[in-house]
Formats: sequence, C-alpha cells, structure tokens
Amino acid sequence: MGRIQWLDWSKESFEKARVEGKPILLDIKGSWCHWCHVMDETSYSDPAIVDALNKKFVPIRVDTDKRPDVNRRYNMGGWPTTAFLDSDGKIITGGTYIPPEQLREVIRSVLDMFAKNKGKVRSKLEPPRIPKATSDPLTEGIARDIATAVAVNFDIDYGGFGFEPKFPQADSLEYALARYRYHGEKEMFTVVSKTLEKMGKGGLYDHIEDGFFRYSTTRDWTIPHFEKMAEDNARLLATYLKAYQVTGNPFFKEKAEGILRYVQSKLADLQNGGFYGSQDANEEYYKLGLDERKKHTAPSIDKTFYTNYNVLFVSSYFLAGAVLNNPEYTKFGLKTIERVLGTIDSKGALPHYFGTDVSALKGLLIDHALTLHALADAYEHTGNPKHVETAKKLLDDSIRTLGDEKGGGFYDIPEQSADIGELRARDKPMDENSAMATATLRLFWITGNERYEKLAEKTLRLFTSEYERYGIMAAPYALALEYLLNGPVGITILGSKSKETEKFRLQARKIYPVRRYLLHLDPVRDSERIRQLGYDPAAAPAAYVCVGKVCGPPLKEPSMIEPTVSSLLKPVPVATAPQ
Repeated sequence: MGRIQWLDWSKESFEKARVEGKPILLDIKGSWCHWCHVMDETSYSDPAIVDALNKKFVPIRVDTDKRPDVNRRYNMGGWPTTAFLDSDGKIITGGTYIPPEQLREVIRSVLDMFAKNKGKVRSKLEPPRIPKATSDPLTEGIARDIATAVAVNFDIDYGGFGFEPKFPQADSLEYALARYRYHGEKEMFTVVSKTLEKMGKGGLYDHIEDGFFRYSTTRDWTIPHFEKMAEDNARLLATYLKAYQVTGNPFFKEKAEGILRYVQSKLADLQNGGFYGSQDANEEYYKLGLDERKKHTAPSIDKTFYTNYNVLFVSSYFLAGAVLNNPEYTKFGLKTIERVLGTIDSKGALPHYFGTDVSALKGLLIDHALTLHALADAYEHTGNPKHVETAKKLLDDSIRTLGDEKGGGFYDIPEQSADIGELRARDKPMDENSAMATATLRLFWITGNERYEKLAEKTLRLFTSEYERYGIMAAPYALALEYLLNGPVGITILGSKSKETEKFRLQARKIYPVRRYLLHLDPVRDSERIRQLGYDPAAAPAAYVCVGKVCGPPLKEPSMIEPTVSSLLKPVPVATAPQ
C-alpha cells in the first residue's frame, strides 16, 4: 500500500503547490501525540485518502516541537492539526483529528472550493494582533486583576483551574505562590497547596515510574493523557521546589525528587548533558503494574534536544541543587548550559533544537529569553562572571534580531525566517515578551545597567490594555510586573574564593528565587563595583541583604541571611509624629 509523500515546510513545497495549481494539506503533529498516531493508522492509511493527497494536494508535515513558529500561526485547536491551505499559505478550512469517512468528504469539498475560488481564498485566520505600547501606567492594579482571574478560575473542589481537560498551568501556580510569599494572600496559599497536592496524589502523576503526564482528561485529575513532556516536568520541578521553599511541606519535596528520578532515568543524557524532548503516550503500558511494565517495552522517547526545554531544565536543576543540597544537579545544569551555548552560531543565534541534526530554525525569542534566565541562574549558582558576559552578548544579539526599538518589545521570530505563508507576519506574544522582560530585569539587578530596566519596562507597556483578554494565561505578565513594580530581594556576597565565602553562597542560594538576585563580589576583582555600592571590602567575607532600596547591616553569619530577608520583607509600621 502506498504512503503519503510528506514534504517539509519549505519555499520549495509552496512553490510546488503554486506551479502545479494544487492546494496544500498541512499536518501539524507531535511525536508524543496519541491522536496523531491514530490519524496515521486510520485516515492517513486509507487508500483513497492516500491517493487523493498524493495526486491532488501538496502534503506538508510539521512537528509542533520543531516548528513552534508554524504551530503558533496555524494550530486549529489541538494536535493533530489538519489545515488545508492555498499556495500562499492562507487557510481554506481545517480541524484537528478527522476520521477517514469525514476526511474523504472534506477533501472533496476543499478541491471543489479550490477549483471555484482559485486566487481568491480569504484566510480563515485573523492576522496576529500586534500589541502597541500605551501611555497607561504599569500598576499593582494590573497585577491584582490577574491575581483575581487566578482566584476566580481556581477549582475549590479539586484544585487546578477550570474544568476538564485540566492542565497543570505552572505559570499560574508560580504567580499564586509569589502573591502568597510577598503579599500574604492566604487564598493564594490554598490555590497552590491544593493544586500541587491533588496533582501529585492523583492520576496526573505516574506513581510507578515517576514524572508527570501532560494533562488530565477529568476534572478530578484521575485519568491523564499519558504523554510526558520535558517542558511540563521542567516547569513542575521548579514549582514543587519553590512551594517546598515557601511552605516547608515535605510532600512537595518528595514530588520534586520523584520528577528528578524520572528525568534522570528517561530524559537526561547523563554522559553529554542535555534533556530529551518527550516520552510517548501509551495508554495500555501505563495501566500496567510495576512487574507487568518490566515485561513490556516502554513508550518511545523523542531524543531531540530542544533549546527551550533544555534551558528550563537547567534553571530547575540549579534550584534542585540548592534546595535539595545536591551539587550533582548543579553540575549537570552547568554541563547542559555549556552544551546549549556550544550551538550558538556566528551571528549569535541559538538553534531551536540540536543533537543528531541541528535546526535550521534559529534565533527564536522563547529560546533566547529562557537561555538568558538559565545564564543568570548559572552566574548566581557559581559566581562565575563569564555567564553574565555571555548573557549580555546574547541579549544584545536578541535586541538586534528580534527587538522593536520604535514600538517596544520583541518579535517571536527573526525577520529572515518570516517568508512563507502566515510566517510573513511576525508576532509579539505576551508570554514570551514577559519572559524576556523578567530576564532583562534580572540582568539589570546583577549588572546595574539601567538600559536593561528601561528595556523591560518598555516591553511590558505593550500589554497594559491587552492583559485582560488572556485570563489566567496572563500569569507570566503578572510575574514580570511583580519583578518590576516591587523590586528585588538582593543578596550580595562579598568575599574571595574560600570555604567561608562558599558558606554564605550556599545559604543565599536557598532563598526563594522569585524577585531574588545574588551578586558575587570579589574584594580585588570587583573593587570598583564595591566602591560604587558603598560596601566595605574589609568586611569580607560578609553578606548584604537589600529589599528594594532598604538594606540591612553587613552579615557575618551565613545563617542570618534568611531571617534578614524575612524581616526586611515585612511591612514596616508607619511611625506617627509626636504630638
């Protein structure tokens, strides 16, 4: 039996469609996607469909992990996405999983419509709404609005947000935790605690092989969709660790350790550094007990190294090293970031994935933003200033290729890649711009370069009139505002390389990392910066803690760092003038 002659997303494929006067079938799949496999076994194995697609269409197949730029513009509501396009890339019609009998009908109607309307197809897609900066101030009111959206969407019975299908929504949990830690909002403690407990005790967690599945098909977290994604496990690892830092609940530590066991055994390239992309869904396998699983082949793993997922894991592993007192995780994070940085090309662009083949898709905003975070983490956890220098260069290259100096903010893709179909329109996604703004603020705190602060502020101004329509999906924006509006929790470690200095660093790294920065200053190497900050080099080794612009005295005991942070964070009662 013949197979569909899938082509790659390329200028050549679109040119073929134009020259031969054929419509395009765009299939967006995921290696981990259950219904994509089903569609391959049913619709795309049907002889009549195979014949029609090979003869009368130009079939193009794209992996969503490898081409997030295409997925962002063409996804029709899930995976697989089945989109019919004209040779300009305009959508004629489409959907997600389409069974064979229905797909045969759709093919006939698309061919009929295409024949009647050649050259006149109006895209079913709305053009991206490029946000424009307003003069509206960035206020705590915006942050509170988003916190209200998180609270209103919280499922009080089962944790999480909304009804089924239910996704972990790590960003919303991160924001709720920050509201509790910094603003004392007890309802946000409930949001985080209940959700993390229900997810960790329910079917979303694999209680035999550890790690989290992608989402729950039921409101009560009992029946998951069985794929395991690097992105979800990296984000949830960080969320459980931070929740453990803030609440001290041992269950959160236990779940973080479980994620690490899963990742170390299935997703980590222990020899070379790096993390694989995902593990496939296989309902039958995951319903088996431990002994039965041992007799069966485990679901396959996508061994592609995606830059964004790898640097998310780097940040989570640094945090795990500090919170769990295990330097092996820190070492593996460093090994991985070095591998990622080794892929940067001569123009300063990161490939979207690497490994056996390196992605031609380079310089994406999401990859650069998350790598900046990982570099800031690498500096904070090692004290090595080379990571700051690398971050500054990467940020400069990102501003050059993705930044919009006039309008503010960053585009999701560099201009040279935006040349086919809907990719001609670059977008400024809120989540990715928020990640970039937070990264530039962290660099401002570490370097003192005020240009970075202005850049972050201008980026966040893009969304002052947009955020409401995003609901809880505005959580990354709210987190960025938390950084900008409420200022840093700064810990400066003053000291040369020694065991005594390292004790200060060890304690500093354990402090909840949201809004926190660590600055490592050597009395000789950094004498000018020490002088600018007004510190006494003779006090070394010592730690200085500042919350916003309020600073405590030099600390000579590492154990005093945490209590000093907590005391400075508490609102200071306003003194009344004597009558």
